Amino acid sequence: SVVLAGVVYNVASRVVIGVAFIGDSVRVFYPDTRVQTVAEMMVVATFYILGFVGLLLYGVAFSKRFSPRASRYMLLFSTLLITLAALGLIGGYLSKS
Repeated sequence: SVVLAGVVYNVASRVVIGVAFIGDSVRVFYPDTRVQTVAEMMVVATFYILGFVGLLLYGVAFSKRFSPRASRYMLLFSTLLITLAALGLIGGYLSKS
């Protein structure tokens, strides 16, 4: 998750920005696709982890090891986690462009 979020890029680019101060506001996502802040990497890693947990929960729900009620709750929460992760990643991408 951390590798996908860009830790290799942060180490290799030699540009270390914690957060971006633009005007009077603090921004986590720097509005340039060639620069990535450390805070942005941590936020993106969190959304990747949420999506991965949602996919794992989705797989466990279909394993038929639990009651139908528990499986329904797992499907509901896995859908919520995947949706939250997708919306967060899309929102982060939109704020970069």
